[in-house]
Amino acid sequence: MKVAVIGAGNQGPKIAYRCAVSGIETTLCDKFSKALEGGKKHLMEYLDQELSVDEAAVARRRLRFTLSLAEAVEDVDLVIEAVPENVGLKQQLWTEIDALASLKTLICTNSSCLPCSRLADATSRPEKAFNVNFSDPVHDDLVEVMRGVTTSDETLIAGINFVRSLKMVPVVTYKEIMGFSFNRIWRAIKREALHLVDDGFSNYEDVDRAWMLEFGTPYGPFGLIDIIGLDVVRDIEEHYYQDSRDERDLPPKLLHDMIAEGRLGVKSGRGFYEYPNPAYKDTAWLTKQGQYEEDIEAKLKALKEKS
Repeated sequence: MKVAVIGAGNQGPKIAYRCAVSGIETTLCDKFSKALEGGKKHLMEYLDQELSVDEAAVARRRLRFTLSLAEAVEDVDLVIEAVPENVGLKQQLWTEIDALASLKTLICTNSSCLPCSRLADATSRPEKAFNVNFSDPVHDDLVEVMRGVTTSDETLIAGINFVRSLKMVPVVTYKEIMGFSFNRIWRAIKREALHLVDDGFSNYEDVDRAWMLEFGTPYGPFGLIDIIGLDVVRDIEEHYYQDSRDERDLPPKLLHDMIAEGRLGVKSGRGFYEYPNPAYKDTAWLTKQGQYEEDIEAKLKALKEKS
């Protein structure tokens, strides 16, 4: 099997890594040389960190890197689009892929919210389009697979089998909906958490503490937002608003203000937390001990002044 991953940003290199280590000939493509160089660097780091020297060497032989879309999609079985959450950008790219790829080639998007039918119409092969949304293909096994309005049975089965070939678990949404299944559950949590803080009901650290203490996770909702990227989260929320026209689906002011300050999360070194050593990794932070012990009186005073 041959796969092309288009987009060397955050997710593209991780998807390419998982494909290569699973025995698949994989091409990572980006039209921007700086992005491709950065994606290649991260991918090589994943290989060195996660695999033995011999395993990494074998996986490297399955990888190609190119700035040329035509070269990337030549004679591949599957194209995975992993570019930013911009409908116009994705539609244009899908049209280009459709014109260059073999008739046998399936096309899917790694979009975390957009149904593939919004992109499939930009091609001559809507029956060969589907959604596949990876969470963190380097470290976990969850993949959401969703059927589009025009997706054929054969394409859906091929998509599920592809995920299984990566030794990952396909969580299938059989009827197209904005945001798939699990991602909609995460999105409801994310939206509620953001509005709780934006409306002044709580603070992001306590929301994360509560989540981590209750469910035993290594980070909470705001830590995960940092990992995803605040700008990406904003774009996703905008898509939900365009779909619903419900003002509660609009990205909150808090998100816009932080993005304006350059606080994009892990990728910029600062979001809700500071990186590479966020406070939530410290047990003392989780339990409010030592330097993290709360001064409730000071907080109450600050809230009164703010109101």
